[in-house]
Amino acid sequence: LVSGHLTTIHGICVWSKGHNVRALDTPVRAPASVIQTHSVGRVLTLACKIFANADEAISMMGVVPRLFLIDSFGFIFRAYHARARSGAPPMRTTTGISTEAVYIFHNMLRKLIETHKPDYLAAVFESEGPTFRDEAFSEYKANRTETPPDLLDQIPWIKQLLEAWRIPIMEFANFEADDVIGTLAKRFEAKGLDVVIVSSDKDMLQLVTEHTTMYNPMKEDKWFDIAETEAFMGVKPSQVADLLALKGDSVDNIPGAPGIGDKGAKDIVQKFGSVEAALDRAAEVERKMYRESLQNHRDQILLSKRLATIHTDVPIEVTLEDLVVVQQDRAKLKEVYQGLEFYSFLKELGHVEDGRPRDFERLSTQDELDAWLAAIPEEAPVAVAVSSAREGTLDTPEIGLSWQTNQGRTTSPPLPAAAWSRLRITHDAKASMQALAALGVEARNLEHDVMLYAFLLTAEPAVADLANLSERYLDRSLGSDPAEHAEAILSLFDKLASEVDAQGLRDVYEQIDRPLAPVLAAMEQIGVRIDPDALGAMSQTMDAELRRLSAHIFELAGKTFNINSPQQLGKVLFEDLKIPFPGRAPKGKISTAADVLDQLSAEHAVVQAVLDYRQVSKLKGTYVDALPALIRPSTGRLHTTFNQVGAATGRLSSLNPNVQNIPIRTEMGREIRRAFVPRDGWKLIVADYSQIELRLLAHMSRDPVLTEAFRNGEDIHTRTAAEVMGVPPLMVTPEMRRGAKAVNFGIVYGQTAFGLAAALGIDRKEADRYITAYFARYAGVRKFIDATIAEVRKTGYAQTLIGRKRPIPDMHSRNPNARGFAERTAVNTPLQGTAADLIKLAMIRIDKLLAGRETKMLLQVHDELIFEAPPAEVEEMRVLVKREMEQVYRLEVPLIVDVGVGDNWRDAK
Repeated sequence: LVSGHLTTIHGICVWSKGHNVRALDTPVRAPASVIQTHSVGRVLTLACKIFANADEAISMMGVVPRLFLIDSFGFIFRAYHARARSGAPPMRTTTGISTEAVYIFHNMLRKLIETHKPDYLAAVFESEGPTFRDEAFSEYKANRTETPPDLLDQIPWIKQLLEAWRIPIMEFANFEADDVIGTLAKRFEAKGLDVVIVSSDKDMLQLVTEHTTMYNPMKEDKWFDIAETEAFMGVKPSQVADLLALKGDSVDNIPGAPGIGDKGAKDIVQKFGSVEAALDRAAEVERKMYRESLQNHRDQILLSKRLATIHTDVPIEVTLEDLVVVQQDRAKLKEVYQGLEFYSFLKELGHVEDGRPRDFERLSTQDELDAWLAAIPEEAPVAVAVSSAREGTLDTPEIGLSWQTNQGRTTSPPLPAAAWSRLRITHDAKASMQALAALGVEARNLEHDVMLYAFLLTAEPAVADLANLSERYLDRSLGSDPAEHAEAILSLFDKLASEVDAQGLRDVYEQIDRPLAPVLAAMEQIGVRIDPDALGAMSQTMDAELRRLSAHIFELAGKTFNINSPQQLGKVLFEDLKIPFPGRAPKGKISTAADVLDQLSAEHAVVQAVLDYRQVSKLKGTYVDALPALIRPSTGRLHTTFNQVGAATGRLSSLNPNVQNIPIRTEMGREIRRAFVPRDGWKLIVADYSQIELRLLAHMSRDPVLTEAFRNGEDIHTRTAAEVMGVPPLMVTPEMRRGAKAVNFGIVYGQTAFGLAAALGIDRKEADRYITAYFARYAGVRKFIDATIAEVRKTGYAQTLIGRKRPIPDMHSRNPNARGFAERTAVNTPLQGTAADLIKLAMIRIDKLLAGRETKMLLQVHDELIFEAPPAEVEEMRVLVKREMEQVYRLEVPLIVDVGVGDNWRDAK
């Protein structure tokens, strides 16, 4: 019977009744999977064509298929609000489309199909238009709040998802979903099917029978049969409407019987069996309030029962064949996943290939390479992908080339010199330059970097990897062939370059991102020298300190235990020592995370000792012991990798080692910096922007007090303390200045009174007064914050002075935590992002001026640049670096750079 993708069914053999073969009057065309999977529902659908009807088919087959009916909007609405109450951040696409309801519904649907393998399935939705309940009672559902707009926006996506899964959508004008479900359940139960209602609505329990159950995926997959329903509701399923008629339903605004609550309603229904019987025998009710309610509100109670009763006789035309579960439309499902940016689901789905051949070949000889290059039109840019050789191996990099989509060539070096000028497009230009440099080629013509294009458009660090970009934008998984990579890069260029132009981001790319790549490549190649002996001595000192701290902790705890075990530490702190946990433990678990211990440090000396132990242990493992192992044997230096797409604000990040995270505020952190040294006889020059983000705040806000302070060269923290405390600058104490510093760096990023109180160890009311006084004196800052938030709420993105954009889709979120974070990000991004842009511009300018000099730029860490210079160039470079950094961009207030010179990084600060 099976032939290709379609099967012609000429007859069917029902094995449960013996070899009973019936012939079809007309052969049936059906998917081959119908026969191959032996799905009860699918075979039954074909059997219905052979026998007179479904009843006969079921009878002949001797099996009971299941029909699942999804209370779609009821499930979506409850799941949406449950997630909101949990405090979980909302889900958004990069374009701001809300996706959490679709995501929850998708996961429920997939689990339902994979776990329970329904034979028939339908998704029932509420319809538009008044129903008989609205006509009977104008206040029906009057208490319901409006559906949140971001939830309404997701309903069309959910329906597209169902269409892609080929699951029928049941939606009938003027009929509620409950009544449609009730009708389908009764109709198909009568035809011998088992029916499962997928819902979390207790009203649906009135439909439960011997062959109809309710499955609630929101309550840990709870199933309700007759016994479970009675245990849960206190009445039989057939009495649920009576129960609701008496106690009422605030959600649907069903009035019920005044004065009769849940317990009273259960007692009455259990005693009399129904509302009608209770009304007729109201005199027998012992409790006066219940008795009088029944006697005085008969019509209202009967109306309530009518409103609460699910009707099972809706005139809708639905056949069993309409509901059969069939194969999903993978092409349509792919489109939905792409629109919702469900990339993990796209990866699971695989790739719906476009059918176009991709021509990836190897050019084995120089003649083949020359012939291929000669055939490329002169104006056509070539995309290049280079496989990197591993350090310390004899592997030779391979090169992938492509100049038109769906074709590419892999070759081994060398390429003819003329070919290098044609290489214009790549992924991660910095890495490509380094790989080509290993071949002795200076590739300065790489104009287009699809990695940087994607990051400019999304500000998402996760987009960097070429495989991710291919999955996301091309719906294509990549193999290991460099030619395939080159072709993917070319295809990505076709998609992304024009969008960069359309979004007005070309100038940012040309001024900063593109010219910075070779600067970073050179810095990575040069590396930085460290003193392993200094680190070795530090490691021994830290070992001794850890032993001392361990003994101190054990003494304070009164026992020995594994300090590195969160479970053992939690038991000691919260059970043995009875230290009160701050607030409610997440999900019933006791946490020993740093933020928790910080709050408890004043409660018991052991907590601070544990924090000290963790800090020493982390520094020792992350840097002191790890850095010597990262020294490259061929150079004797550390070669960190800078990441241009590592932070959404545009700041550079680094790894192996992460130099950005080496602490500066602790003595041990400063000692680690002491191990960073220049080559023998040279000096390190460290240039650091002074309070650049506060200076940018003054420029952007035009606040007169802030601007005046910076123009006059005042200490901004002292000035703020004086303004807020109402005292002359000379009377500002160190403690007052410390508080002002916390305010300056905290409030502009949305720090709350609670956060400020925790940071300063002061009362919350005092923190409130501090914040109020700050904004009273710095009114321009308040206006800037409000105007920035309003602008980002309108446009959907924040922007730096240079023009870099960061999409912030949660500005309209109904989740206050997510919305608050979005607002803080909206204010933070122009300041941090502009600071990042400015130091990058300075690096590009300084790099050009270093040509012909021996001085090298080694590291960029936050607002610092670190150089290695020979003695003869130190003074010249001190002046040059300071000048270029301070004059990189004209602001309303001066940019100030502090420059130090020393024999190591610590001493040069």
